Amino acid sequence: MTELISSVAKRADALHPMAAKVARASARQKPLCECTAEEARAMRETLGNPFAPASCEMESIKDHWLPSSSGELRVRRYQPKSLSAGLQPALLFFHGGGHVLGTLDGYDTFAQQLAKLGNCVVLSVEYRLAPETKSVGIYQDGFDVYEWLLNSGEELGIDTGRIAIGGDSAGGNISIAVMLQCKRHKITQPYYQVQIYPGIDYQLGYPSIEEFAEGYFLTKADKQWFRSQFLESEERASDPMVSSLLADLTGLPPALVITAGFDPLRDEGEAFAKRLVEHGVEVEHVCYTDMIHAFVSFAGGIPAGKTALEKIGGELQRVFFS
Repeated sequence: MTELISSVAKRADALHPMAAKVARASARQKPLCECTAEEARAMRETLGNPFAPASCEMESIKDHWLPSSSGELRVRRYQPKSLSAGLQPALLFFHGGGHVLGTLDGYDTFAQQLAKLGNCVVLSVEYRLAPETKSVGIYQDGFDVYEWLLNSGEELGIDTGRIAIGGDSAGGNISIAVMLQCKRHKITQPYYQVQIYPGIDYQLGYPSIEEFAEGYFLTKADKQWFRSQFLESEERASDPMVSSLLADLTGLPPALVITAGFDPLRDEGEAFAKRLVEHGVEVEHVCYTDMIHAFVSFAGGIPAGKTALEKIGGELQRVFFS
């Protein structure tokens, strides 16, 4: 019988039936490479996500507007009911969508689940999107929010010594860029990182990109389209800030890295986990072998998505409260 949860990146004998259903439905949509960014966003908005994670009762959900180098950025704060008095630990979260798609509302119940299961504040970031803003500007947004949180955390009731950072897919890419900028500017690193099938190889050099090029929700053509919207130039793909497998990862915080067995980004996610270990960083890598890219966003219909959220929540509680 196939191992469904593994510390090694591999595919199961078959996709989970619900993951296969999502993949088939995605394949029936107009390919992203035939869309403008505006058309792709409208299509995503129209389709919605019938398998989004379930909502949770929160103590409060509040939007903050903060000044940044680009103007104002919105950050949505999720406060779970179970938190005790005093300064609280927090997860700074960047949503996925290839740097082109994705909204705070689209990730609303995802963030609620992280807050409840992690027993921590979650701050979900509405960064600028490509192609209107390219990689340099998007990374600056992420860094600006992290600096704001470090400088204003206590006013917000946040323990600045217990800030985790992370994201899914493109959001993982942004969170890693934030940490690399912390190294560059000699600013305190986050306490922990959560990387959910992160996109970190913009040179597209790993075998799973070809193995799952078509038919598994995220395609190679999608990845190339996202890349063309996001990067300022072809040469930018070899910049370690963009393709962080090329970066010096020494000094980054301990990590949980989640990958999916039928994901074009599977191999680069595992490679990132191994690179962290090579640079002396404590890492746990978990591959859900019968899953597709973005499966955690479908936790309302795909059981492994809920299992992964519970895993993330458990690890956040462990590192924040042990």
